[in-house]
Amino acid sequence: MPESKHILTSFDNALRDLKEKTIGMGIQTQHNLECAIRGLFERNKELCNQAIADDADQNQLEIEIDALGTALIIKYRPLAHDLRMVLSSIKTATHFESISDQSLIIAKRARKMIKDPAMLEVSEIEPLYQFVGQMLADALIAYTDTDTVKSLSIIEREKTLKKTHKTTFRTLSKKLESSSGQTKNILDLIFICRALERIGKLSINIAEEVVFEETATDIRHGGEIPEGLR
Repeated sequence: MPESKHILTSFDNALRDLKEKTIGMGIQTQHNLECAIRGLFERNKELCNQAIADDADQNQLEIEIDALGTALIIKYRPLAHDLRMVLSSIKTATHFESISDQSLIIAKRARKMIKDPAMLEVSEIEPLYQFVGQMLADALIAYTDTDTVKSLSIIEREKTLKKTHKTTFRTLSKKLESSSGQTKNILDLIFICRALERIGKLSINIAEEVVFEETATDIRHGGEIPEGLR
């Protein structure tokens, strides 16, 4: 009995470490996005450089979480909810890393743009950023609390995400047609717009992992939402 209790305690500690490490990665992911966008809006090269440099840390964290989760499965052979929690954390870490990659894209393009004079068109991406930033914040909370209700609220925002992105894209495309000497920078804004949309979709992916962890239901790609969650 004492040995079993020890094994259970070690397993619980390993699960907690995995969860906490993934949450920490999520917090850093938010920070990377904020630095990249602030670098663009505030024309701050140092913030852009910070977002670029921090992406390497996210790559390493993904590797560490993957290794930690894999070792946990091999050593303890968790079942049911515990196994889903491990798998969810590994996949969520991958989503966080992908979001940091998109922030890296934003930071690199912002760093190029701020070499040129300021342009009013930058403000066009503000509504999309605010919407996506909230999606990411809510996805982190949903993962932290294993909150399926909040997860579904994120998933339900997909149509609004597409609409907001489409509106921003169209506005920038029209400005591209009439721009004089700013074609390159407006193209950069269009790519930043696309990166933000991708971050929103990755936030939805995180929410779907939470639903899977808690209900054992895979709702990706239009999968049916469990009756009890509707």
